[in-house]
Amino acid sequence: MSQKIFKSPLKPKRVRRKSKLDDFNMGVLRRTIASFHIEFNELPTLRKLKQVLGDRIGFDGCIETLRTILKLSGYEWSKIDDNRKALTEKHDIQMLRFQYLRRLKKYRDEGRYIVFTGESFVHTTHMQKKLSKGMWIIIVHAGGCEGFIPNAKLVCKANSINGDYHDNMNLDNYKKWLTTQLLPNLPEKSVIVVDNAYHNALLEKTPNCNSNKDTMKIWLAENNIPFDENMKKIELYNLILKNKDRFNRFVIDELIQCKGFEILRLPPYHPELNPIEKIWGMLKNYVANKNVAQNLTSIMALINERLETIDRTIWANTCQNVEETEKQYLQYFDLDNEFIIYVDDSDSDESDSVEMSE
Repeated sequence: MSQKIFKSPLKPKRVRRKSKLDDFNMGVLRRTIASFHIEFNELPTLRKLKQVLGDRIGFDGCIETLRTILKLSGYEWSKIDDNRKALTEKHDIQMLRFQYLRRLKKYRDEGRYIVFTGESFVHTTHMQKKLSKGMWIIIVHAGGCEGFIPNAKLVCKANSINGDYHDNMNLDNYKKWLTTQLLPNLPEKSVIVVDNAYHNALLEKTPNCNSNKDTMKIWLAENNIPFDENMKKIELYNLILKNKDRFNRFVIDELIQCKGFEILRLPPYHPELNPIEKIWGMLKNYVANKNVAQNLTSIMALINERLETIDRTIWANTCQNVEETEKQYLQYFDLDNEFIIYVDDSDSDESDSVEMSE
């Protein structure tokens, strides 16, 4: 008789529940790494970084969890020698941050008004350390150093679509908010700062590897990119890949620019460069402390109540704090060497041989 071979079931992959930080805490993490040596006058280790984050944001994860968070925050590992790896920020992330700060400075020097946009979600049962069944409320707004943009506030109940409330603020709804509430109320020649959530919808698609040769040739010709008619399809597509970022046109960009405004995208992983993220923090803390009734009517009233009290002074101070962060980042680009965290391969909760050098 043939014997059946039974295999032991695979162990489920361990999920680190504390490996995700919200935008505010992610900003604290990045600023702490960038300024650790200057602020504490010592070389940081993962253990020291974990301790500081515990004091500042209540982080209680292990060092391995912190390692995971760093990787998710745009940092990467590279081998230094047989025993050590270096954790450095990805070059493309650094470059996007530098380009953003340079353009932002240019617009400020031109005297243009900078408008920061953002969206947030509040739950009807939102209280300190408590979140249970209920409904989500969407808040979309914009503001700058002069305060919130008049008539740009959008507060509404989210209709859960496939269990994801984020789908409520899709491209179509965002365009409607732009055209009816934001753009008509902006100062002339304003610069609108957006994140990368749903603002990357292309006005026209770039040919992909499955497109035919004629489509590829037409795209290259329309964008004045030289090519040989005898090129193979793989060669044509290689040309497209090398040049597509220069010629991508986005729906939101066209909509904003045709009204005489400019659009500026935040670099990824950098919520701390958007003052409205700090405004959302103030709003949520207020709601969490006063949300007793935990129903739609009361939480809507709390949201509107707090938004009314966030005045020009609060916005001006918040923008000033963000500008200080911008200056710190610009200083680091002038350093002879980038900050690097060195980590032993054997690094763990018990062993943390990590050092940072300049």
